[in-house]
Amino acid sequence: MRPTAKLAAAGLMAAAVVRIAVAQPVAPPATVTPASGGATAAAGGAQLEARIPELMAKGGVPGLAVAVVRGGAIAWTRGFGVASAASGVPVTTDTVFEAASLGQPVFAYAVLRLAARGGFDLDRPLPAYAPNYDVRGDERIGRITARRVLCHTTGFPDRRRGPDLTIDFDPGDRFSYSEEGYAYLQKAVETVTGLTLDAFVRREVFGPLGMAASSFVWRAAYETAAAAGHDYLQQPTPRQAPSKADAGSSLHTTAPDYARFVAEMAHPVLLQPATVAEMLRPEVEVSKGLAWGLGWGIEQAGGTTFFWHWGDAAASRGFAIGCRATGDGVVVLTNSENGLSVAEPIVAAVLGGAHPAFAWLDVEPYDSPARTIRERLVRAGVANGEGGVYRTLKELERTYPPEAFTEPLLNTVGYELLAKKQAAAAALVFERNVKLFPKSWNVYDSLAEAYAADGDVRAAIRFYERSLAINPDNANAKAALRVLRDAKPARRDRR
Repeated sequence: MRPTAKLAAAGLMAAAVVRIAVAQPVAPPATVTPASGGATAAAGGAQLEARIPELMAKGGVPGLAVAVVRGGAIAWTRGFGVASAASGVPVTTDTVFEAASLGQPVFAYAVLRLAARGGFDLDRPLPAYAPNYDVRGDERIGRITARRVLCHTTGFPDRRRGPDLTIDFDPGDRFSYSEEGYAYLQKAVETVTGLTLDAFVRREVFGPLGMAASSFVWRAAYETAAAAGHDYLQQPTPRQAPSKADAGSSLHTTAPDYARFVAEMAHPVLLQPATVAEMLRPEVEVSKGLAWGLGWGIEQAGGTTFFWHWGDAAASRGFAIGCRATGDGVVVLTNSENGLSVAEPIVAAVLGGAHPAFAWLDVEPYDSPARTIRERLVRAGVANGEGGVYRTLKELERTYPPEAFTEPLLNTVGYELLAKKQAAAAALVFERNVKLFPKSWNVYDSLAEAYAADGDVRAAIRFYERSLAINPDNANAKAALRVLRDAKPARRDRR
């Protein structure tokens, strides 16, 4: 069966009541941005200047922009690589990236400003603001509040599985990442303010902080200013140009713009520091060393508390992290599916130490065997089909130890080859998975799917049956067998 992403972790800390304090808007934090190629000793810019291109080359990242925050102000920012592998236009500090979920902390901050003025109650049930939402017949909707949205304890799935929205567990019970929660809070805020999301955040955050290039909807200027996303093979992908704002996933921004927001978190001027401290207080435990506050992930690393978030638009990925105690932080925006793999060493170079957020996100290191194996096998399959995969796999097996060829890795490679209409090549990869992990029901299920895609019905039936023998509850195999047993005989039997 197809691999799935980790979206949730369990555990609950005692919920807290935030008392919102009001602060009058003042000028945004000062920004010091050296010319391209410059650096400051405090920011370690010279070291980053030399290291980042090497990381990008090894990690398969075409373009990247980084901004370093020191003492609550932007100390250094720089663009690297190209905005698009097709055009070759260089990345600059003005390049706009698809930042996706990095918009969640920004939206959270805007909601806190609204609450600070008495215009919204974080603990009032959201149906009081937006009663006609897409939950049918579940009274637990009355237990969903802005606070539970912002710390991902609503009980909603990440994305709905049909026209109606379900509540999968009692609100407040545990952490489970959900963009659906942000969509509901967005509707409530838009109803209360009479503003679109983008206009609301522009009033509360973008405008006061001077984040002129940031938006939750596509702008005409982005046609030339925005980077194109790239898959793990460094191939450009179609741009996402959202006409409708989505609080959970549609932010577009630049590295300096987002760094202004990180600087505001470190040295707040739009809210009272005590309110920001409440925003960054753990509301729910996620895993050891990780929790979630209101909009931000909270991590403990080396005895220091950091706030962080990531953005994942599939072919464009980014990461932001900061520390209130020191006022330091870093923003890394990339135009690549491989982007988080290079963000981790950049964060370590700026802030020092290891950061558990990357382990929780299950980030593959930029120089890992898995990244090389995946890329080379898929490239070989696309270029030369089954024969190319066979030769490349033999070469890779001579280069890397057996433990490098994990079941999830080979499963991912096989399905990517299937998606690229290389069923025979995919079957070869799944065959190797069966050989390495003969007790796994899932590897037989995947191999059966590849044979079915290649037209070998008998082999597909055989391996679905083997999968069911190991796991009688495999609903996917049961459904596939009902279809295959009614199909015409196979044109050949490959086994």
